[in-house]
Amino acid sequence: MTKTLPEDRLAKRFPIVYRQIRSVWLGVMGLLGVPGYWNRRKQLDYYGEVVRLAKRHSPAGGSVIDVGSNKAETLLELHWFEKRVALDILYPPRAKAVTSIQVDFMEYEPEIEFDLVLCLQVLEHLEEPAPFAQKLLKTGRTVIISVPYNWPKDQHETHLQDPVDQEKLTSWTGQTPLESQVVANGAERLIAVYQPGLSQPLS
Repeated sequence: MTKTLPEDRLAKRFPIVYRQIRSVWLGVMGLLGVPGYWNRRKQLDYYGEVVRLAKRHSPAGGSVIDVGSNKAETLLELHWFEKRVALDILYPPRAKAVTSIQVDFMEYEPEIEFDLVLCLQVLEHLEEPAPFAQKLLKTGRTVIISVPYNWPKDQHETHLQDPVDQEKLTSWTGQTPLESQVVANGAERLIAVYQPGLSQPLS
């Protein structure tokens, strides 16, 4: 079983405390040479593929929201979007030109329909991913979802839904994706693109 990182355990057990000391914590870890969340992941091929798909399916930009953004900085790569929103239930990243919202997505009431919705490596952590996934598809014109692809059950202690494949993801969203692919970079991840106006609902 893969162990949860100390900072993630602290954030899960004591979220208020973690939010208060997060900047200091990350600074100390940096001085000790311990890479942060994004630095550990930014070279992964699937992040680059998400950016490529965003450019392909939302070339005009506009507004984008990253749901379950955690500490990742994918939004900073989407420079052609005028409005960028990071939403997380615990600790959305603080970054220039990004609006941070701390809220449970299931309680979130967006004021607009976003041009692009991202949800990367989130659904596998949820006890009930289906209503969450279906709300994603109601929140934007284009939706990009990534999940671990066929990772073994019980290998990651925070993953409640492993293994996940295309059939399981489709059962959650209730729609077939416009396109999907598996990206291998250390571990395989499934990326699926939905455009609710074009995607076919399941009968």
